Amino acid sequence: MSQNIRALSARCCRNRTLFEALLEVGRATGAPSHDQLCALAEESLISPAALLGAASFYDFLSEDNRDKQAYVCNGTACLLAGGQETVRARLTAQFPNEQIGEAACLGRCYRGGAYRIGDRCFDTGVDPDSEEGAGPTFHCHTAHSVFGGGGDEAEVLYRRIFGTASQLPVSFPDELSISGLRGRGGAGFPFAGKLDACRSAPVGRKYVVCNGDEGDPGAFSDRWLLEERPQRVLAGMLAAGLTMGSDTGFLYVRAEYPLAQKRVAEAIEAFERTPVFAQGGFQFRLVRGAGSYICGEETALLNSIEGLRPEVRTRPPYPAQAGLFGRPTLVSNVETFAALPWILDHGGAAFAALGTEASTGTKLVSLDRGFNNPGVHEVAMGTALERVIYGYGGGFRTAMKAVQVGGPLGGVVPVEKIAALSLDFESFAGEGFLLGHAGIVGIPQDFPMIGFLRHLFTFTADESCGKCLPCRLGTEKGRRMLMEATPDSPVDGAAFDDLLETLELGSLCGLGGGLPLPVRNILSRFRPELADYFRSGAGHE
Repeated sequence: MSQNIRALSARCCRNRTLFEALLEVGRATGAPSHDQLCALAEESLISPAALLGAASFYDFLSEDNRDKQAYVCNGTACLLAGGQETVRARLTAQFPNEQIGEAACLGRCYRGGAYRIGDRCFDTGVDPDSEEGAGPTFHCHTAHSVFGGGGDEAEVLYRRIFGTASQLPVSFPDELSISGLRGRGGAGFPFAGKLDACRSAPVGRKYVVCNGDEGDPGAFSDRWLLEERPQRVLAGMLAAGLTMGSDTGFLYVRAEYPLAQKRVAEAIEAFERTPVFAQGGFQFRLVRGAGSYICGEETALLNSIEGLRPEVRTRPPYPAQAGLFGRPTLVSNVETFAALPWILDHGGAAFAALGTEASTGTKLVSLDRGFNNPGVHEVAMGTALERVIYGYGGGFRTAMKAVQVGGPLGGVVPVEKIAALSLDFESFAGEGFLLGHAGIVGIPQDFPMIGFLRHLFTFTADESCGKCLPCRLGTEKGRRMLMEATPDSPVDGAAFDDLLETLELGSLCGLGGGLPLPVRNILSRFRPELADYFRSGAGHE
């Protein structure tokens, strides 16, 4: 059935994708009505049930969202910073309770106390009657910044990269291989390999997709790039597209970043005024998300663009073989594409020289409001984590017992382990942690770890796509076990270990499969604090 919907969606995607059509019909009230779905079904030849199945998946299209006017951020950084009740009290003075919802993360982790009214986001330090407020502060701690140096005018940027002939240097694929660039979205897969797979695919329609659905609470580096350096992201997508023989790039920007969507739309308009656009025929499509963490997973993202329910696909086939609308597709994240112009400008060897042998280049690190110097920090791969946190980050504002690195599926690092780590994929993996997107959130000394475990399971249970049984049932089962746990009625440790193993081995994607890592980090490294809540010693690594 999904293949039929995919084919029908591809048929009409020249004007708007099926997903974009769903967004349009639901924009006025927050959720599409039965009559609107029936009208769209007649136009698209797709059943109202299939359309409802897709729309109801998203936070900002489901029936629960109808008539919502404001949202309180319930992301990890805002939770740990406190103040959410103050925000809710401020909003209830303006709106009835039924018009106030929640958003998983609004990307204002460097300030805390975030909320959204209409299409504008704020925090407790910004007057809601003013403009949206300054974005995260950018700090560069390398001699050769890949992402800093100010924004680029569209025509200047594209001319510098492609020259007057609007063509890439023939050596670009080789330079990418030399650079050693690995995907910055968390998995760290070599970018040149993904590009080569799409380049080697049979001649025909191919797509470039930029994953701007940065949903990890605590990460806001993509938001900074999309708002402050959108032309670099587009230039990277264009370079990749021309290399692999694609003429279309889709840039998917999450709903929680309305200003980023605006800036990207403006950047696309600026690109379309350049000679490169007139001569090359490459087009960009901005796709606005509708609120779903799982869309950060590449195959769920592709399903979302197509108008399908954004569930994870089984693999193989991989996107490079059969991706968007069944065609070969290169999917990578915002930071990865934004690095390509620098590599084009300076060469692959220069990029490789900035980091370590296995983890090359620089990395954008997000530091939340728990630090004295919060914001986006660009550091060389391989930099000591201790230097990032206590040097560049200025240390913690208050006493912390751990940091969460890489979002809800990343590692939870006790402060005493910080000195053993460096900012690269290998160091984190070797110590049983995960670098991921490199968003770093401080966990205060007085915040109970049982509460943090409950937060992790609640988040993943809410955000599971439901495609596979282990994740759909396992995350909810874990949430209930933890919510019901008390010193008088502790969790059965052996049963909890079995649950973690089932999630890890049986889940289709990194949401269910990745959750056990931070949970085991907490259970093994904070055992005395959690002893009263677990029986039989759960969480042995």
